Amino acid sequence: MSTNAYAAKAAVRDMIKGLPALSGYQVTWGYPVRNPERRWVFVGRIQWPDSQWATNRSREEVFEISVVVNCQLSGATSEEVERELERMAEGIEDGLKANPNLGISSVVTSDFVPKEMDSFPSDRVYEGQLDAIVRVKARL
Repeated sequence: MSTNAYAAKAAVRDMIKGLPALSGYQVTWGYPVRNPERRWVFVGRIQWPDSQWATNRSREEVFEISVVVNCQLSGATSEEVERELERMAEGIEDGLKANPNLGISSVVTSDFVPKEMDSFPSDRVYEGQLDAIVRVKARL
């Protein structure tokens, strides 16, 4: 299969790992191990909603890489957890703005699209999760 998606997924994961805003967070390719750390980010599912021939010899693909951010804070409120998730999302968004082609010459652009956020009490802590996608447009 000819795609830039796997290289882009690795680039997104590596970019998130290097962000100062997310230092101290476990960042993984796919779901974390059975007992994830209290704060984690995983770069997961890839979907291809669109692919078109740009010319008779090249194709443009659009794909989406899911990014899930989870945070648990003891003694916190729902609002505090959601503000932490917002801070982390801003860090990811800023990282993509600084390098929209992810260091891959065939990537035209990428953007960070938050989808949903929720917070809830969990075993004497407050936990929250942000689901987002990184939408990528690339040439093959």
